[in-house]
Amino acid sequence: MKIFAGILIGLGIALLGAAAVAVTGAFDVAAASPPSKFERRVANFALRRSVARRAPRTQNPQAASPEVWRAGLAHFKENCVMCHGAPGVDESEFGQGLNPPAPDLTLPSIQKMSDGELFWIVSNGIRMTGMPAFSPTHKPEEVWKIVAFVRHLPELSDEEQKALKAGTEEAQGHHEAKPGEKPDASRDDAPAHDKGGEHAPKD
Repeated sequence: MKIFAGILIGLGIALLGAAAVAVTGAFDVAAASPPSKFERRVANFALRRSVARRAPRTQNPQAASPEVWRAGLAHFKENCVMCHGAPGVDESEFGQGLNPPAPDLTLPSIQKMSDGELFWIVSNGIRMTGMPAFSPTHKPEEVWKIVAFVRHLPELSDEEQKALKAGTEEAQGHHEAKPGEKPDASRDDAPAHDKGGEHAPKD
């Protein structure tokens, strides 16, 4: 009984401490301030457990092929590369300002995730990280093609790298345009969500 009471008292003290930090504004929410090791560890652990519990236990129904990779690349270029970058392709200035930073998707910790886990993350996003949910704007088969392309990232061809670099350069061009100047008139005239022949809205 004493052990149980001690646990309750400990939890109460922890909750009071957390409340004090929140009320006093002691917790720094600035994106320019890097998170502590403790914060990263707790957040990463909670993320892994949450995704593992909710992700579908299924393999990607979109078999890896040049056609699927082309479709996935179109979505990745439009929605992902500016934050995540890719082999030989730096993330945009916007992506460099994210906190927590968008992970390198070629890392073993990402590549060892199941297809279902990657699908769940892309579909549902991750709260308070800058990672949006794709499911409101993309069909499941489109998300699966993105997953297939993420699997393909470690083996990008020179042509694919060039295509992705064009995406980050377009974003940089918008940043460097003078006030009132259109960075690329052809982009303004193009129909919305028509990248790569498929529906490809903003990430």
